[in-house]
Amino acid sequence: MAKEKSYDEEGNVDPTKLNAFVFDQFQSGYYKIGEKVGDAWKSGRKFIKK
Repeated sequence: MAKEKSYDEEGNVDPTKLNAFVFDQFQSGYYKIGEKVGDAWKSGRKFIKK
């Protein structure tokens, strides 16, 4: 469960407020998550062959 300050005005979890991080085992590093870089289910459509 996320802390109350991690929710948006509508009561949904806002990933940019979580201060989450990931571990990259190949480069032995931790990386902060927060910036939105694309739209799910839309960003890769231009790469799909029809």
